[in-house]
Amino acid sequence: EDLATNCFFCAVAMWSTIPVDETKALPELQGGREVSVGVVRNRQSSPFGSSWSRHCCGRRVSIAALVFLGIVAAILLGTFVSRASLYTADSAKTLVEEENTEDPAKKIAVDVKKDVKRDVVMDVENTEKQAEEIFETVIRSDVSDPATKQKLLAKFTGDIRRNFDRVAEMNIKKAIDGDVKRDVEDNRHMENYLASPPIGIPSLKPKTKKEQGLLWPSMFCWCIMQTVGLNSWGWMEETLVKQQLENGIGIFACNEWAVMTDVKLALNRWGPRGFPRIPKGINSTLDTPTWAIGSTQVAKGAMTNPLNAMPFRTAWKALQLSKKLSKHDWVIKVDPDTVWFPVRLRNHLKLYMPGHGNGWDNIFLKNCPRFNSLQGPIEVISRQGATNLENNIQNCGGVWGTGEDKFIVNCLQQLGVPPKMEPGLLNDKYCDGYIDCSNTWKVAFHPHKNPAHFMECFNASKEAEHPTKKV
Repeated sequence: EDLATNCFFCAVAMWSTIPVDETKALPELQGGREVSVGVVRNRQSSPFGSSWSRHCCGRRVSIAALVFLGIVAAILLGTFVSRASLYTADSAKTLVEEENTEDPAKKIAVDVKKDVKRDVVMDVENTEKQAEEIFETVIRSDVSDPATKQKLLAKFTGDIRRNFDRVAEMNIKKAIDGDVKRDVEDNRHMENYLASPPIGIPSLKPKTKKEQGLLWPSMFCWCIMQTVGLNSWGWMEETLVKQQLENGIGIFACNEWAVMTDVKLALNRWGPRGFPRIPKGINSTLDTPTWAIGSTQVAKGAMTNPLNAMPFRTAWKALQLSKKLSKHDWVIKVDPDTVWFPVRLRNHLKLYMPGHGNGWDNIFLKNCPRFNSLQGPIEVISRQGATNLENNIQNCGGVWGTGEDKFIVNCLQQLGVPPKMEPGLLNDKYCDGYIDCSNTWKVAFHPHKNPAHFMECFNASKEAEHPTKKV
């Protein structure tokens, strides 16, 4: 029959059978009595090993000592894990040292492990020493044979090290994965930013900005732009916006404008991946940033219409927080693939709108006589109507699974903002069935997703006004 000895397990009192070869080292303890009180009789699994006895020799170790030992070990383990986590956060500083590793993720992982391993070894050694001292105190009065005591101590410290290695590896891997992902993304964004030279923005030149600021009626114009890498339309839309930005046309010919994206991009730079994301640590006041509103990803509905009401509701809340709309007579939202002329819209607003286009009227404009509807390529709302919308859009239902233009119309009507049809506002292929860019009465033409075709339409419409002038 196996002899018994007592032992401990962090946080619980646990017992298991001592191997036969170890019992031979304890001849004087044969016949030891079985513990019947406070002993867990069913063998349990343990991260510290399964070779501890469910019997005890001599007298039983006190439960208080076991609890105390468990608390101390838990504190030591928690301290070790937290220290290991702290070191992972600062590991990227040695990234450049690993010249032979080309993959940034591997570089960071190597550096993290190198930094952490040194401190892990120190922590484990210190913890082992403290655990040995505690273990010695607990078993001193229960096991008198030095050889047996040494074997139990060796087994105990071995189990501690194995458990530390397992827990450390798990936590280090978790920390590395998070750090690698963040650091690699940050490095990629920084590299793209530095590889993106400045581009000119005519509408921000002091003279042009002053002249456009005096134009009447005053218009605040904005769009949501999909971004490269996050949407299949990203490259196309960024290229279209850049084209308009550099030529000072579209929304960039309005009194004030905003480009909204999922993340903050620098509109005054252009590189291999389009407008670069502004990295952390960069003084963004030196750039012309987009308005970051979060995810702009949307599903497709029937007829491939985007169910994009939610991003636009978020955009309207961003407009509310900006407090910019009250300074303007009209608010105009356009799609990036819409060719349009702000000067023509001003003329329409002055000639055809009640109050001579001053935006005091609580109205929005419909633009598709065929369907008696507002189509999303260009949306024109008076200041009062836009103020009602931005302050109450969160109370409008039907946002889920709805196209943005339909949602906006329903919301405006729920808020008591009436529509007015303006047939000269839009020439839309989906509404009219054709596109005629030579029509100088129309304000906007849609769609023109190809940048070259976009400028062809723009130039054709300008030529119809002034045959000798081209952009």
